[in-house]
Amino acid sequence: MINPGQIKIPQKGIPKIDIFFAILLLIATLSTAFCVYQATRWNGVQAVDFGDASKYRTESVRASTAANTLVIIDVQLFTSWVDAVGKGDLIEAKFLKERFREEFKPAFEVWIAKANTTNPIPPGTPFELPEYTVAKYTESDSLEEKATAAFNEGKDANTNGDLYISNTVLFAIVLFFCGIYTRWDSMKIRTGILIITLVVFSFALYSLVSLLLKVGYI
Repeated sequence: MINPGQIKIPQKGIPKIDIFFAILLLIATLSTAFCVYQATRWNGVQAVDFGDASKYRTESVRASTAANTLVIIDVQLFTSWVDAVGKGDLIEAKFLKERFREEFKPAFEVWIAKANTTNPIPPGTPFELPEYTVAKYTESDSLEEKATAAFNEGKDANTNGDLYISNTVLFAIVLFFCGIYTRWDSMKIRTGILIITLVVFSFALYSLVSLLLKVGYI
């Protein structure tokens, strides 16, 4: 009978080049997963920012429409007041004046101060004066600025996601070389592949670190 204890199994150490490829494979795999995760997160940020931009722009249009309506009201009341004064109907003129909007009154008071007994209706209109303001226009402008800012942030988030994806491609090349080097028995060919892999890996790692320092992570 064969004594199992007498059987000698040859032991062969793991080549150093295999250890190098194993380390590169591990780091490249983790880095690829991290880049894909970051690209996904940045795409989510982009979607939220673009949604905010659309919401702000819609609210801006709504505020602008409301402002236009208020201006029409001011113009109609003012025009009716001018007609009443022109006809000498002071009762109607007083009635209309009491119904001027609060935002319109400061400009009207500055404008009417230029009137005199011979000219009860001064030249020009209150709408040309800096005192005439409509808060809804200011609100609309503010919302438009927010929409622009959110849209730009969304574009930046999209760019960041694209940068992480491009970095994933570099690590994928490293993974490719780590998977094919065993097809050649020649140590010279394996060494050459290792050198190429190290160059690509170094550039990919440098790009990832630079990206993290530039845009951060979420």
